[in-house]
Amino acid sequence: MSSHEKRHVSARPFDLTLTAAPVAWGRGRWPNVDWIDGQMVWVGWEGKAIVHRIARQEPDGTLVVRGDATDDDIVWLDGVLGWSAEMPSFTDPVITDLSAKMPGLRPFANGSLFDGIIGSIVGQSISVAAAATTERRLAQLTTDGVELFGRRFFPSPRAEDLVQLSIAEIRSTGVTGRRAEAISAIAHRAMAGEFPAEGAPYSDDADLRRLLRALPLVGPWTAESAMLWGIGMPDIHPTGDVALLRAAKLAYERPEMTMKELDQLAIGWAPGRSWAARLLWTALLGPAPALEL
Repeated sequence: MSSHEKRHVSARPFDLTLTAAPVAWGRGRWPNVDWIDGQMVWVGWEGKAIVHRIARQEPDGTLVVRGDATDDDIVWLDGVLGWSAEMPSFTDPVITDLSAKMPGLRPFANGSLFDGIIGSIVGQSISVAAAATTERRLAQLTTDGVELFGRRFFPSPRAEDLVQLSIAEIRSTGVTGRRAEAISAIAHRAMAGEFPAEGAPYSDDADLRRLLRALPLVGPWTAESAMLWGIGMPDIHPTGDVALLRAAKLAYERPEMTMKELDQLAIGWAPGRSWAARLLWTALLGPAPALEL
């Protein structure tokens, strides 16, 4: 495919180092994304082809996207970098203060609910680094990937890829036997048309939550995380998230805060609970490092 380079200007503040911070938190372990030399590198599917995009932000705020994908950049920008999303206002003074300090943050996501649910099952009860490593091993089972910036990237596995793997092969990535079985079962359901369609207008959080909770090994945290990280829904609270509790303890200066107290606190973040969580995580873990000129 031929390469392209396009420039995009947002009418509202946009900061790639804040938005793509979750990419950097993986420290080069995520299979399909990385933060390299002040740029976000992404690899994914376009039809049957593996394509890449590289995003960088210029000092004047212009976002430059180059790569070999031919699909519309705006669709990708909206799905992955939350380009058109607008941060809500908050009444909670702590979250209000964080939003004022990070006005350019947008909701980074996989751009796919299926990717979100598989990643959330992989990431159950393990660290970000461990989840990234495991996801990479899973992706390596399905394609040879592509070489960029001296490392190999692998697009997220599709349902049609995962159904070709045995439980033992999925288990070899380091996931438990139950998680391997759940990943395989969900892939088979998706191939049978029993998974929410990609690109559907997910306006009803409760309805989508019920659909996800009906899947094997999908509890509250997994369903919420899939909606938040898979498709960037704005008002999702990943109850039980240890990193979010750690971030809230620090931001609110309440070192004894419990998970139950965090859940109560999060009620006051609606209808932007996902945004509040992202602000807190980013305050704790930091933005992606800017390129030093």
